[in-house]
Amino acid sequence: MEFKIDKDFHDTRLDKFIRKKYEGVNLGEIFKLIRKGNIKVNGKKQKQNYRLQEGDIVKIYYQTEGLSKKKEFIDLSENEKSSIKKTIVYEDDRVLILNKKPNIVMHKGSGHSYGLSEMLKSYTQNMNFTFVNRIDKATSGLIIGAKDLITVRELSEEIKNRNVGKYYYILVDGLAKQDEFQIVSYLKKTEERVVELDSYEEGSKESISYFSVVRRGEKRCILEAELGTGRTHQLRVQLAERGLPIHGDMKYGNKNSDAMHLFSHRVVIEKYGIDVNLDIPDYFLENL
Repeated sequence: MEFKIDKDFHDTRLDKFIRKKYEGVNLGEIFKLIRKGNIKVNGKKQKQNYRLQEGDIVKIYYQTEGLSKKKEFIDLSENEKSSIKKTIVYEDDRVLILNKKPNIVMHKGSGHSYGLSEMLKSYTQNMNFTFVNRIDKATSGLIIGAKDLITVRELSEEIKNRNVGKYYYILVDGLAKQDEFQIVSYLKKTEERVVELDSYEEGSKESISYFSVVRRGEKRCILEAELGTGRTHQLRVQLAERGLPIHGDMKYGNKNSDAMHLFSHRVVIEKYGIDVNLDIPDYFLENL
């Protein structure tokens, strides 16, 4: 089998390209094939981390029949199509930004046959459509999708280098003592949850968040948070540990609402000149 690399796969690792083409082959087998020279680039052996260039010829000297799963779009109902259309808040030739509702999964798995990722691939009729950031099932708000692999790589690099601004509105149980504050701590994943540590431990990661009070009620307040880092459950854990659990957070707070009040309201992609900013949701104000 022979492939000529086009611009979509320029600068993609060799092993990732093969995995993309042949989902039926596990990574261990791909590494073995590359090492033994059963996969060559421009007639030469290359390492698994070789970065493919546009125009490269990749040849696979291997029986590939039956290993490549044909990818198919899921069937969307008219209601699902209409619902997706209503949640799109920004779109251009490269980027699509969606306002996700709470309690919707991003990807298939864990008892879900499909998630937003599979729905958007079908909606756009584009198998290369990829969300470059993700938010928890219970979290609502803005998520960024890329329509081609070049944009996926560019945006992923921007996010990695902390060049994409991500801001959240949060309704918390309790009143913050200061109008502005920041939290710097170390978070570590355990089997069931994320825990906050006083100092660095192996496996923990430094986590930075910036907060300001937007509105105050009698027993609750609405905060705006900017992420300095993007760790799993970062805002949820840091606030809960300071006596300000997010309203409706059943994992780190109290089961006092049908929805967790954590809303990704703004994303700023300076490289592309994109700044999308949504208002505080009505259900935040109703529960303040």
